[in-house]
Amino acid sequence: MPTFFPQASQFSIQGQTINFVAGDQNTHTHQVHTGDSDFIVSPGVLGRESIFDDYQIIQRGNLRLLQQISREVVEEDGYYYRLVHRSRAPDKRLTFTRSAYRAQVIGQNLPGSIAVLYKGKDARAAWKRDFLLFSTNHSPNIAHLFGLNISSPSLVFYNDLIPVRLLWENGSAFIQCYIAHRIRKDIYPLECDDYFLSLVNSSVYYKPLSVAFLQPDTGLLCISPICSIQDSEDTPSIGWPMLEEAALSPLPAASYDDSHILSHYLKWARNDISTELAFQKDISISKSSWGLSKHNPKCPFPLAVIVTSTPPATPIQIIGKFKNLKYSMTDQDLLHSSYIKDTQDMFKTTTKEMEVRIWIEEWTGAGNNLGQRNRLSNETVLKGWTRISYDQCWPYFQSLVAKCCHSDLRGGKGISRTVSISWNNQRWLSAAWLSQAQYFSSTVDGLYEDILKNAALLHGISFNLQSHLKNHHSLLHPNFGQIFLFIAPVNANPGRCGIEFSWGNDNNDPIYYWSFDLDGSHPLSKRVTETLGLPELTAEVELLRQRFEDYQYEATKQFHSLRGYNPTTQEFAQKYGLPLIDILWPDDKTGPGMCIYST
Repeated sequence: MPTFFPQASQFSIQGQTINFVAGDQNTHTHQVHTGDSDFIVSPGVLGRESIFDDYQIIQRGNLRLLQQISREVVEEDGYYYRLVHRSRAPDKRLTFTRSAYRAQVIGQNLPGSIAVLYKGKDARAAWKRDFLLFSTNHSPNIAHLFGLNISSPSLVFYNDLIPVRLLWENGSAFIQCYIAHRIRKDIYPLECDDYFLSLVNSSVYYKPLSVAFLQPDTGLLCISPICSIQDSEDTPSIGWPMLEEAALSPLPAASYDDSHILSHYLKWARNDISTELAFQKDISISKSSWGLSKHNPKCPFPLAVIVTSTPPATPIQIIGKFKNLKYSMTDQDLLHSSYIKDTQDMFKTTTKEMEVRIWIEEWTGAGNNLGQRNRLSNETVLKGWTRISYDQCWPYFQSLVAKCCHSDLRGGKGISRTVSISWNNQRWLSAAWLSQAQYFSSTVDGLYEDILKNAALLHGISFNLQSHLKNHHSLLHPNFGQIFLFIAPVNANPGRCGIEFSWGNDNNDPIYYWSFDLDGSHPLSKRVTETLGLPELTAEVELLRQRFEDYQYEATKQFHSLRGYNPTTQEFAQKYGLPLIDILWPDDKTGPGMCIYST
């Protein structure tokens, strides 16, 4: 020991701690790094520098707490936290309280700061974890850590960060549109960062207002530990990230007023479209919601229409469709090329119209493509049926906790195939709807209750096969690869409201069947499938609808008025060539009659 610590005596080693009396008669304690990634090395051990040396050690007496911002009681072994942090080992789940304060560091010429204090059983472990997160991640969109206190576990972040939720709740429709734009540009891209996910996880998409803060001087939004993933406040739809498009430059907090933000939008340099149209398109981004439909899965469903966003058990009412649309479809090689060509020919037009591209995806289970992708010449494939071998699809018909007889693989409870409008078309149709929503509302004049709140763009259909888990048991057949699931095709046809999609050829044909034959020529009877233990499947349909928020409607209305358009007309849409809305009236009102889809 004297070799390492000259003039020292009275050594003792307890676990990872070394105690000794140095030549100056002062007792020193050193901790030795043992390889644990969650453990922080103290100064001077084995010649290693401390990571603390990169940050300012702030004495407790110099950290003045001014105002509490938030307080979060974290119990990571509770149900909600286990759901969010599935990958975190049980022994890494902590219990602690994390409180945030506006603070001032006394004796230093610094702007206001944010201090985060940790209390409770696992306070120090939680502090270490957050310290490692913010000390190893330097980004303009992650709060800048500059100081800490060790004796009373706390972290100090530079600048007086402003909660975005506060700006949102006190802001106008224009301010809310701009905040949504910056969240999509500053915050959503961080979702791909593993370190970042360890702090906020899925909250970034579902509760972005709870995790985002404005840096008042730079105008950038950032993430800090000041958040609660249990935030009970309603979160409006912000939309999805649009990384391929240029972003508006950030505005400092002092410019968060209508005149600055509107002027900022109108100076947006876009080479492809006008600034007015760029504004309308940008504020039209919205999230989608799935709704389980109780309709007959063989019933035809349209796309690119406006529907009432009613509960799943209520028949879907189509209240508007777009004029001047033509359709092109892209199928990911599941259907025969001649089938695709014939289908596309049905929707060819000679007039100048907006082209709507529709994607017909492959059958998938938990995101994995399934089914026969080769363009075989047998009759079943020519008719558009999909063939999937049992050993390929069985994991997706198991319960997440079921004991599977073939292997330890765990899967979901079904497979699906989605038909949807392309993302770019969704945005243009959303902009077209928002620009004509006031016209629609004033024209129908109270015919529908809360029409703007309940209206939605129907832009996707998911055809699902779910298993009856209560009827499933171990498969008796010795060769799983020689049993095949055949699924009826998804068909596209012209209909009352444009293009419509249906599942299966006619009402007498099954949606699916099992067979031992590659060409599906001999379906297995129900008795045989039950004897073999093949799962009984249920066909279901989910509709993907894009709803719009009050702030989007209000911003559109105000913008049109300020720019000289009458919001209750179709002036804006006509000027920029957006598809015009055609109102579909109920049967007892003036008009062609509303399309109603039900069982």
